[in-house]
Amino acid sequence: MKKILLFLLINIFLNNLFAQEETKKVELNGYLSNMQSVQFQDIHGEWINDNIIQNRINFNWYPTKHLTINAGLRTRLFTGESVKIIPNYGGLLKDSELGLWNMNYNVIEEQSVILNMNIDRLFLQFEKGNFSATIGRQRINWGNTFVWNPNDLFNTYSFFDFDYVERPGSDAIKLKYFTSEVSSIELAAKIDKNEDITSALLWKFNHWNYDFQLLGGILNSSDYAIGGGWSGAIKSFDFKGEITYLRPCKNISDTIGQLMGSLMMGYTFNNSLDLKFEFLYTEIPTNGISGFYQYYYSPLSVKTLSFTEYNLFLQAGYQITPLITGSLSGMYYPAIQGYFIGPSFDFSFTDNLYASVVVQTFSGEMKNPISLLKEREYATFGYLRLKWSF
Repeated sequence: MKKILLFLLINIFLNNLFAQEETKKVELNGYLSNMQSVQFQDIHGEWINDNIIQNRINFNWYPTKHLTINAGLRTRLFTGESVKIIPNYGGLLKDSELGLWNMNYNVIEEQSVILNMNIDRLFLQFEKGNFSATIGRQRINWGNTFVWNPNDLFNTYSFFDFDYVERPGSDAIKLKYFTSEVSSIELAAKIDKNEDITSALLWKFNHWNYDFQLLGGILNSSDYAIGGGWSGAIKSFDFKGEITYLRPCKNISDTIGQLMGSLMMGYTFNNSLDLKFEFLYTEIPTNGISGFYQYYYSPLSVKTLSFTEYNLFLQAGYQITPLITGSLSGMYYPAIQGYFIGPSFDFSFTDNLYASVVVQTFSGEMKNPISLLKEREYATFGYLRLKWSF
């Protein structure tokens, strides 16, 4: 308990110290949140209750006109029943580190409480004219669509992980050159904790009032990757898409590849009602994800965007009042006659203080590993979060 109090006092001191810094060479921001969660398979059965207190600190330093140094620290205090009943819960948190350098630490790891600190951003960026170079732990985002991103070879993320808005980073080098105001060439390479390398070249250009991109490279030292995407509009409708094809590097003539593609359309009405529709097709590898819980908790890659071939998504968002925003999301998985339903509400108390209520419910016919018969499974997750930004 003394370590926890000391840690909280140090964070409050640092936040106040840097918040008073008036020079433009240093920027510091972040947030503090408290999230209570519950999960169950049957609302009449057993519930698992958990709590996470999270502190985020983003630090930017501009030592010269052309240089930026960025650091991001994510600190989470876990308490609740999952910490007690899931074997090696602390080890699972540490193993979620995917980068070459292990910057994920359990400062406190006890039977009922875990304090985890993760440096998920630490990079140096040089910019001059049309050229930029970034080295270190960074986020490389090549996706266009909203939920599933087949073009995102470096930092695949889960739509359901709404509490991690920054998304994971990669230990990487990225070089970018703007050939014009609407076109660029980007070369990126990352290495993970298994010393596997992902390297690719991305070309972006504009034609017919559409932004296009083409990419090619190697994924995790094992697969060749080619793909492309677009972003534009059909009249008043947003229209975006991505497609990627993977083929094993070894025995290329004797193996089959994996094709995946996503298509998204969106429309915003004058009354602020926002609609999004998205479709994903992905061929499922033999070692892919096979169930809700595995998909929900496992680190994702571009190979495991989903656990069924065909996936449909629909979301409606609406600003109910100036201080209340709501949305309703849904997915349909035809292969398992399954669905996801996710209502959420955000309540703004001030410009930097708000609360969120999120519910995520899954259902589908999954194969029982023992009887090999299909059985309908259910999983529901509920979240109540209070968040203060600074």
